[in-house]
Amino acid sequence: MRVAIIGLPRCGKTTIFNAATRGRASVGDYGAKAGTNIGVAKVPDSRLAPLAGMFHPERVVPAEITYVDMPGPPPGQEAAPLFSGEAVTTLQKVDALMHVVRAFANPAVPHPKSSVDPWRDLESVAFDLLFADIALIDRRIQRFTEGLRGAKAADRDASLRDIETLKAVQASLESGTPMRGRSLSETERRALRDTFLVSGLPFLVALNVGEADLPRAAELEAELAKRVTGPLTGSAVIAGQLEMELGQMSEAEEADFRASLGAGEPGLQRIIRMCYQSAGLISFLTVGEDEVRAWTVTAGTPAQKAAGRVHSDIERGFIRAEVVAYDDLVRSGDLAETRKAGVLRSEGKDYPVRDGDVINFLFSV
Repeated sequence: MRVAIIGLPRCGKTTIFNAATRGRASVGDYGAKAGTNIGVAKVPDSRLAPLAGMFHPERVVPAEITYVDMPGPPPGQEAAPLFSGEAVTTLQKVDALMHVVRAFANPAVPHPKSSVDPWRDLESVAFDLLFADIALIDRRIQRFTEGLRGAKAADRDASLRDIETLKAVQASLESGTPMRGRSLSETERRALRDTFLVSGLPFLVALNVGEADLPRAAELEAELAKRVTGPLTGSAVIAGQLEMELGQMSEAEEADFRASLGAGEPGLQRIIRMCYQSAGLISFLTVGEDEVRAWTVTAGTPAQKAAGRVHSDIERGFIRAEVVAYDDLVRSGDLAETRKAGVLRSEGKDYPVRDGDVINFLFSV
């Protein structure tokens, strides 16, 4: 899974990036950096250790999330649209968006809009995402229009219908309705073919607060939940600076400091859970003497397609999947006992994979 971290300049995107990946990217560029920061976070999964104890594999591999810290506009161009050109191309290659919204005061880091107003900034970036999609549709309408010249009657009529459909979708975007969670008609799918609209991506909001605001976290999260609604969305309050500093410590030191501060669950874990929930993701597991591993898929992914996460040859030559629920495997003690207990099932290519399924794929190529 790839998650793009977006937001206005000086909102703390890179701070949240460091907190999520335990990274050490410079946080002093304030949007001036030319490239993106890319880092990987291991997804904590309490099921891996017991499975490793059963199978004694050579390696244990947790699922991963890749975070892409998007650069902001150069100094002096803060008023320009956030998403255009290369930025939109980058967003079209990720699986979810995380909007970092500034809610902390720091005179040493002035807000580009001269005041801290998280609800204003939340709406501003949401509008910029819609504007990016409106521009994408504009270009597609232009291509259809240019193709009308010299087109055959049937092709011309089809293109005109596509143009009208695109204008209707565009009007919906202009009214403030993102593509997120929207069921497209066959006509809309045809008109939008080869056009990836970024407002359809799962949308997460991390309200970046100062440490002094942590006692108000529950109140702020309740307000945030009222404003971030709809399908494929999620939100959380995170003290980015504190979480980044804690993330630079050893796990033992972090646990001690976290307990003394009453900081609760690590920000990294909260961010990952938010990513999974908003995007409807689950993890299935593969086991063996060589490797115990967690794999990320969308809930309900057919077994044959899930096999492709492990290797394309397994998907291509899929025969069946041997499946046992994690809890049943742990209760039984090993795979042989799951067979005796009748909890190891043989499933076909259309079986919808569930969270915690331990799967052995049988295939032939």
